Amino acid sequence: MRIIHIFHELKFSGAEIMYVDAASIFRQKGFELTALSTARDVGEFAPHMRQAGYKVIHHEYPRLMNYFARIKFYIQFTRFLKKEKFDVVHIHSHEKMWGMSLCAWIAGTHSVYTFHNVFPSHFYSYHYHILLRWTAKNIFKCQFQTISDSVYNHERSYYRNKTTKVYNWFGSNRYFPASGEEKIQFRKNLEIDSDTTVLISVGGCSHVKRHSDIIKALPRIIKEIPNCLYLHLGNGSIKSDEIQLAQELGVQNNIRFCGNQEDVRKYLISSDIYLMPSRFEGIPITTIEAMACQIPAILYDVPGLRDFNNEGENSILIPEDFQILAEKVISIKKDPQKAEEMSIRARHFVNSKFSMEQNVEEICKLYTL
Repeated sequence: MRIIHIFHELKFSGAEIMYVDAASIFRQKGFELTALSTARDVGEFAPHMRQAGYKVIHHEYPRLMNYFARIKFYIQFTRFLKKEKFDVVHIHSHEKMWGMSLCAWIAGTHSVYTFHNVFPSHFYSYHYHILLRWTAKNIFKCQFQTISDSVYNHERSYYRNKTTKVYNWFGSNRYFPASGEEKIQFRKNLEIDSDTTVLISVGGCSHVKRHSDIIKALPRIIKEIPNCLYLHLGNGSIKSDEIQLAQELGVQNNIRFCGNQEDVRKYLISSDIYLMPSRFEGIPITTIEAMACQIPAILYDVPGLRDFNNEGENSILIPEDFQILAEKVISIKKDPQKAEEMSIRARHFVNSKFSMEQNVEEICKLYTL
């Protein structure tokens, strides 16, 4: 069976990482894998997808106002689907859900669209987005999948859109707790003192991820915990703004802007507390990975993040306030037993809920419907 995945730019982000982790399982099941990048640039994650066994194709998707180029793209893509005899078009880009499912329908190919996040609409576009969903599902026969309780409930209650819920997964062979002297060795490699309290966030720099709240919390944290270091993993459009904010607050010496890293586990294992102050999420792979490494997590109480506590206290959920964030970091530092008990529960939770083998099997069922 031939599968083509439709992405925007191929980045170090949840969907791309997840499908690379599972590539060997899909291939064992007889799937031939292709990834299409539709952004201006193919993306820095493309070599990793090739290495995992994906054929990577790059074809820029024209802007909406360029009508003739957009129509030409649809015609060429439909012909491509027929020529290459793809069995499934799996769409991961929200912007391309309708157009790509239309092309798949015309080509006689099954399509699947994954809602990776909570997508709110403006009041003037709400009914338009309902129409796009209805036509893609009922006319083009696109199968809709959601990745978490929050996304599933949002689609059902906000858009009256029933979907199939298949949870995300993570590479449990790559993310697991430290063993023996591993944490000490990783810290030595990263030149971090053993008595340093290390905070970490992993994700692209954007207004949604809101790393600025961690930076704003640092002056209060440092006042109580002077030997504190924040490992900031990820790149993005507002990284320069975050660096400038750190300089303005005088905390630049307590932050390492590490960019994108291939061996994220090394940084997680070297850390004491994982932080995610997002405005909203689908279900973040990075949080799952941190919990799998048994790192205690402090999360904002927002859609996608509150899902981690649906079955018990697996994280500290707090209001969206950087001052409360600072106080909780200080509090968890003073109560290591509570932190350890919570992180053990979290590890068991994510290993059960976000199993790769189990959830890949459910995705395969969508492909054959």
